[in-house]
Amino acid sequence: MIMSGKKILVIIIIAVLISSVVAGAVSFFNRSSTSPNNGNNNALLNDRLNEVVNFCLRSLPNGTSVCDNQLLTVVNKICGQDDAKQVIDVCSDGKVAQYYNTRNIESSKSTTIYKNNNITTK
Repeated sequence: MIMSGKKILVIIIIAVLISSVVAGAVSFFNRSSTSPNNGNNNALLNDRLNEVVNFCLRSLPNGTSVCDNQLLTVVNKICGQDDAKQVIDVCSDGKVAQYYNTRNIESSKSTTIYKNNNITTK
């Protein structure tokens, strides 16, 4: 299957955005929590991560490979940091679970369709 240029560009942009969020989160949570800009950094990190999760949710029901493969890892890494659950929305709002639940449902529908049409995958 050949991917269109737009689809490749979107995947690259999302990969860059996700890696930016991870880098920002790791550097933020590795710093001392006494920084005077902590409130602003929390808000910026929270906004970026919300943008990524919302992009992934908008891609449903088809999803994207970047969201499928990296979203949960990134969110777990960020939410595993001290005090992250208190300041990062996606650590407690259930949107990431919603994405993966929908993707699991859609992938099982696809498998059923293939089975009904006698097409075997894997």
